[in-house]
Amino acid sequence: MRPAAFFIAAGALFVAAFSAPDAHAQLSEGGGPVSYSADNLEYFDGERRLVLTGDVDIVQNDARLRADRITLFFSGSTAAGAGQQGLGSGDIERMIAEGEVYYVRPAQSARGNRAVYEIARDSVTFSGNVVVASDENVIRGETLVLQIGTRRTTIRPTPGQRVRGVFVPSQGGNQPGGNR
Repeated sequence: MRPAAFFIAAGALFVAAFSAPDAHAQLSEGGGPVSYSADNLEYFDGERRLVLTGDVDIVQNDARLRADRITLFFSGSTAAGAGQQGLGSGDIERMIAEGEVYYVRPAQSARGNRAVYEIARDSVTFSGNVVVASDENVIRGETLVLQIGTRRTTIRPTPGQRVRGVFVPSQGGNQPGGNR
């Protein structure tokens, strides 16, 4: 994969992963039911906050999000009406994943120490030892910010460091001595 193609693929990973039509959080491009498992679940009704802890695993179609702790914050609106209350009712406004965060799709993955997805800001921020991989290509930095609507991806290094990466060219690319 050429360098430009890798950046497009890395950006597409997060666009597809966190595309959110009309404030509905999605992990997978196709949407659909979300299943989860965790060692513990705690819901704070007054705060409309759901906390999953201990080997948290969230799956939607071909996408998987794993972390030590994932906190979901819900809005007061719901598909059925604004008066409905209860465990996990309403649309997700924000999701925070902490502690060895892994986001995986079939050909792409990302990891960091923390990831914050905010619907209102239309952004995802991974921080802490960020690694983005697609096939054999890898980019490392301290922070990755994706502005979903503008499809802008920014990777920043740790202060005093540099962003690092490896690109592996495809076998069928334009190489010297090839057919013209």
